[in-house]
Amino acid sequence: MSIKPNYQKESEVVAVGASKDPIEQQILAAGNLSEAQVEAIRGFQRRKGLTFGEAAIALGLVRRDSLFLALSKRYNYPVLNFGVDEARFSRELVVGYQPFSTAAESFRSVRSALATGPLSQGKNAFAVIGPHARVGVTYFAANLALSFAQMAVPTLLVDSNLRKPRLASLFGVDPKTEGLVEALTHGDAELPPVTLDIVPGLSLLVAGATAPHPQELLSSKEFLTLSQNAQRNYGVVIYDTPPALESSDAYVVASRVGAAIIAARRHRTKTRDVSKISKALEGFQCDIAGTVLARF
Repeated sequence: MSIKPNYQKESEVVAVGASKDPIEQQILAAGNLSEAQVEAIRGFQRRKGLTFGEAAIALGLVRRDSLFLALSKRYNYPVLNFGVDEARFSRELVVGYQPFSTAAESFRSVRSALATGPLSQGKNAFAVIGPHARVGVTYFAANLALSFAQMAVPTLLVDSNLRKPRLASLFGVDPKTEGLVEALTHGDAELPPVTLDIVPGLSLLVAGATAPHPQELLSSKEFLTLSQNAQRNYGVVIYDTPPALESSDAYVVASRVGAAIIAARRHRTKTRDVSKISKALEGFQCDIAGTVLARF
């Protein structure tokens, strides 16, 4: 299966009240739009390839800040506000800051592909793997996890990149906070120091202290125990990993987790590198849930 994060679903004309998108439902339920305005939004949406919410905001018919507030209160929908949350959370969390954007819709498309594929088959944990640094692995893992939380799925995001961890900085967590390393070295695999609901529905296990021997920790029975418990306790578990062609850590994580998503970057990742990762994962008997191609 190939998952394309830049894929945009063709716009559909949906009767008022029939949409399953909570963002669109909230806009329509407010009752502040006339039928003519709704039709204008749908027409603009089709022409520009936008989501309904983004089209409504672009036309000036809905205020972004008021809609964000209504969504977060009514649905406990994890959204982030510029000026309020950006002092803590990185702007890379586009699913939170710009939930109506094309980028956020791309992550929802990936989420839907996973929900109808591996998740429906009982696989709920995924290691996100890329060949080299700066292909967007951490960016993808964080936003995918947040998109599942927005669907009210209890989600755990784990930073298993013990060489150059970044998730703590993305979510405004003190880098000295105890995390995966402490859980594996102190025998706390069954009760790791997870930051619960860092945003509603999304919990975070940061990397923690600097690990002198990352691969040994990830190969330990403690990590296997931790990953198995996480799969039982959460609806979805996403693992960020270090570059697969620079160390074997990512393969170790994938072998424990059982399923992986390969992340590649347009004009930067070579086809042979993706092929090399695919063959290695097969050797570890790890299912490949899909491949994503990012453009940035």
